[in-house]
Amino acid sequence: MNEKADSINIKEPSGEAAGRVLSEAELGETSALPLTEEGVRDFLAGEFVEGIGPAFASKLVDRYGTDALDILRTAPSSIEGIPGLGVGRIETASQSLKGLKVAPDFFAGLYSCGVPDLFVGRIVGKYGKRSPEMVVRDPYAMVEDVWRLSFFTADKIGKALGFADNDPRRLSGALLTAVKHYAENGHLYAEPEQAVEYAAEISDTDPDNVRKAIPLLEADGRLVLSRGGLYLPVFYEAERDVARKMAALAAAPPEQVADGEIPQTDLKGNIYSPRQRLAIRTALEEPVTVITGGPGSGKTTVLRGVIDILRRKGKKFILAAPTGRAAKRMSVLTGFEARTIHRLLGYRQGEGYHNRKIDADVLIIDEGSMIEQVLLNHLLQAVGTATKIIIVGDTDQLPAIGAGDVMRELIKSGTVAVVELDENFRQNRGGGIASGAQAINRGEVPSTDDGAELLMVRAEGEKGIRDRILQLVGEELPEKFGISPDEIQVVTPQQMGPLGARRLNIDLQACLNPSGPEIKRATSVMRLGDPVMQTANSRERDLYNGEVGRIVEVDSEARWLVVEYPGGRRSRYSRSELSELVLAYATTVHKLQGSEVEYMVIPITMAHRPMLYRNLLYTGVSRARQLCVLVGEEEALRYAVENIGETRRNSNFSSRLRAERAGLESGRESEDSAGGVDVVGDGARE
Repeated sequence: MNEKADSINIKEPSGEAAGRVLSEAELGETSALPLTEEGVRDFLAGEFVEGIGPAFASKLVDRYGTDALDILRTAPSSIEGIPGLGVGRIETASQSLKGLKVAPDFFAGLYSCGVPDLFVGRIVGKYGKRSPEMVVRDPYAMVEDVWRLSFFTADKIGKALGFADNDPRRLSGALLTAVKHYAENGHLYAEPEQAVEYAAEISDTDPDNVRKAIPLLEADGRLVLSRGGLYLPVFYEAERDVARKMAALAAAPPEQVADGEIPQTDLKGNIYSPRQRLAIRTALEEPVTVITGGPGSGKTTVLRGVIDILRRKGKKFILAAPTGRAAKRMSVLTGFEARTIHRLLGYRQGEGYHNRKIDADVLIIDEGSMIEQVLLNHLLQAVGTATKIIIVGDTDQLPAIGAGDVMRELIKSGTVAVVELDENFRQNRGGGIASGAQAINRGEVPSTDDGAELLMVRAEGEKGIRDRILQLVGEELPEKFGISPDEIQVVTPQQMGPLGARRLNIDLQACLNPSGPEIKRATSVMRLGDPVMQTANSRERDLYNGEVGRIVEVDSEARWLVVEYPGGRRSRYSRSELSELVLAYATTVHKLQGSEVEYMVIPITMAHRPMLYRNLLYTGVSRARQLCVLVGEEEALRYAVENIGETRRNSNFSSRLRAERAGLESGRESEDSAGGVDVVGDGARE
């Protein structure tokens, strides 16, 4: 290995001394992870070995120790004298060990290091037959390669293999984890010193040592330092490339629309307001338009108006939204098919995007606040330069779950046409909800008088709030409004805790659907009649994350069930596929965003204090159409209304977009486009 590779290629393996590289011979000698009896027991009891289970796994390890693996695989007939563990079970286990992608010792080694089931599967799924080699060479690379695997999990393996605390690979893994931490919290980049401090804390090492990993990771192409921020390459490219494409689209000349082409009324005979007519005209004329407004502000009316004119003019338009729920709602509201952006791009799990050309005169995207920077990059790469872009949404709602703040940054850039709708047109059912949401957005506690559409039902403590929710959903609201409990959606700020979505789903299931044919998997129970949500994009099922259906068939013996989704679509799930589903009696505000429900119940408690932000409460309330019931503590309601929180996300998108537009207008390339150095602050480069 040459000197240059030795100094900068941090993906090469390290030995026990920091910076020392293992030879191939040494690698072969140390390629097996250390085994413990506990790890072997957990492996044999886990999902990768059939026929054993926890009780027999313990008995096998108690008798044979870590040799149980080899005996099961190579000499299963020698196992006898363990009550209940017959020839059939032993043979099943032996065959499943032989059918693994990699040696059973490697699986058991990961368990011995304390790696959970989920990540054992992800590691082997990522690296396949090369898993032992890749993990031993650099376990810290997994924080980059394996979805959501933490530095702490990688560090367990690294320590078991003898990696030193200041090994360059360990420090690089910590720094990559730090930048990923910011990305997972919505930021496109991390400020270098913030990332260094975070990495030093989780690795318990000197910040100066961590800082040395920055140029190594830059040289390896694993981090980009630009405009004062440390980016993972995928987010840097998404920010840069979206700015380039959006600037090119926005630079197209406007199209002239005659006054007579815009009617005075919508298809129902309602008169457009001057602001709505302006929004329609702008969307038809400008190459890129952002239309924003709160609930009841007329966004849907404008959208229908634009679509009607496009249809009459013979223009080809495509409707899209970031999530399945949002696309379904867009279809219902407009009367035209809307697709998720993933579906529009032909996304396939594990394969990426297959549709790289979108042929349309106009692309209309709803729920623009939910668009992630990387997803928008994939979308714009498939769009021609002659396509108009219309983005509709509410900038006061929660931003995208993924990194970026696309809609706000577009508006901030000043480079595209923006129309804000600020009137409340909902005078009929739901008008009180829209008014209440607007009050929350202004920082005011909304009116929750008895008989209104936005109600406050007072309850104290987590148990008191839980019991009150069960009463409301199970009895009071159905009796008062003549509806079924199935029509009521419980929406909560978070997943975990006594009033989180997971616990509430269990409690609501026990209350509303306590018995019947069912399938158990780990701690979850799926029962005939349960509402369930698909949690992963699935090309095979033609389903996307967030779609909700109901269990209509269950075979408890064969362990499969069938879910019916809107439109009569049915999908069959085996027991091993149930991880794709969660109960949907209760869901989080984030999961509900992009869709609407008629009747909603929201727990509000100081126990959710870390999640009680104005935009989260506003988003939740604004998703209800006919009734929204807040259940809990007035103190928590006031706290949420007053708590703006930290809404800024690290992004240079708006400044890059301005630079790209300026470059196009002056006839010169921006520094990003020219590939030049982009300096903001000391040491910032790319």
